[in-house]
Amino acid sequence: MSIILMPEKVDFRVSTTDLKATYTESGGATLHIDVQTRVDLPLDQYREVELTFGTVAEMRCITINFFDLHAEQVAGIPYSEDILSFWETNGYPPDPGFYQVMNSPILDQKGKLFDPRNRLDLKHYLVVGYDSYVEVIASSYQHAHLTRQTTTMMNDTPAN
Repeated sequence: MSIILMPEKVDFRVSTTDLKATYTESGGATLHIDVQTRVDLPLDQYREVELTFGTVAEMRCITINFFDLHAEQVAGIPYSEDILSFWETNGYPPDPGFYQVMNSPILDQKGKLFDPRNRLDLKHYLVVGYDSYVEVIASSYQHAHLTRQTTTMMNDTPAN
């Protein structure tokens, strides 16, 4: 069975080898992730984004590369050789690393348990890092760019 991922139309793409997840019963779930905006991409800069999910029914953190685990099963992500052109035209990157799972087996299996009256409009979100991913079953999310910004150093050897 294919996993159908719908890219979230956000102004960043996840570009991280480290993400921090926090869950509280009353405050929902918060993820801190390193991302690149359209401006950051050619400059090889990164910044931090905070994703906050409201009315969380379940959050799962898995330490394995999502696309390695589900090779040949993923559908729905648009392909573009020219990422910047796609981004400028559509307002979001073709592969943001943040998706909604459209044919969610979790919602199929547990939807009635999480929301018996179907009032919460729960969705299955997926945030893919480099060697891990986070799945969140929640009603909504918000994101905010935080102020930290870094540049990747390509060579750690000091110049003579």
